Amino acid sequence: MGKSKKSGSSGSYRLAISPELSAWVRRIATRASAVALVLLALAAAVFLLKRYVEREVAFPKKPPAVVLKNRPVWMSEFLAASIAESVRPAGAHSSFDHQMLVDRVAMLKTNPWIKNVRQVRRTYGERPGDSLEIDCDYRAPIALVRWRNDYWLVDGDGVKLPERFAAADVPKIVIGRDGHTNIRVVEGIQRPPPLAGKNWGGDDLAAGLEMVKRLYGLAFADEIVKVNVANFGGRVDLREAQVVLGTKNLTEIRWGRPIGSKDDFIEVNADRKLDYIRQVYEEFGRCDARQKWIDVRYDMIRIPSLDPSGTGPANASATTPGRAPTKSGRVSAGTPSARADR
Repeated sequence: MGKSKKSGSSGSYRLAISPELSAWVRRIATRASAVALVLLALAAAVFLLKRYVEREVAFPKKPPAVVLKNRPVWMSEFLAASIAESVRPAGAHSSFDHQMLVDRVAMLKTNPWIKNVRQVRRTYGERPGDSLEIDCDYRAPIALVRWRNDYWLVDGDGVKLPERFAAADVPKIVIGRDGHTNIRVVEGIQRPPPLAGKNWGGDDLAAGLEMVKRLYGLAFADEIVKVNVANFGGRVDLREAQVVLGTKNLTEIRWGRPIGSKDDFIEVNADRKLDYIRQVYEEFGRCDARQKWIDVRYDMIRIPSLDPSGTGPANASATTPGRAPTKSGRVSAGTPSARADR
């Protein structure tokens, strides 16, 4: 490097820079400018791409379609559409709008048909974010509960659902298109219905629903369409059956004490009673033995008189130790029930 030279008049010095150092500085400045331009171009491209995605791709022109994941087989098209419509956004929302999903979860939790919300997410249908997938556990109706002139759907936990029906609608709901029992009626309860989504409560309703659950899927019990708990706890008559099953033939099966009650040991157990009903069904082709009533509470099945001559007492009954009477009116042979079976 050359030495600094002193000017003759001002007494100041000038630093001499070599040509090599000057060229190196120019190269660094040129490269830095090029990098800055590239970074600026990339930032502009990202900004424009983001705006394009938000406006054209992630922001659909119409509200997303709602899809119910794992929709149960019992759910009607009307109910599915009603649930979907209740959470469908009013307008278009960006696919990045997380708050919209949070709001949908909150809305579903207030729906009486929803037992638990698993997940709500945006999915790809024809384009990103154009569908809203709902994954929930639903409250399956298992019975119609009668209160005065109205019939309300309830689930297995006794939670009242929104649907209410008039008496004229009940037959087509209880009996399906195939002629089989679709859902059963519980009647004779004492508590009025709560708001939709709330537990109805009451031991009498709980007993009726437990009976409905035990009858579910039993082919020989298909004719049984009602569970009457009006005499629950013997509140009407201590001597009469507390639970009475009604058939589609307007006949009765006197069941007795509720399943699992503290004093149900007084009668034969629930499995034995169901076996009695099955025997009657196999013998007569109907679980009511084609009579106005049968009684399955004790060791012997009791039924009205089957005397074809009609000379017997009006209130006579035939009994059999664990077997149903034959169609001829004679009592089948059988072995008396053991006390241990109670």
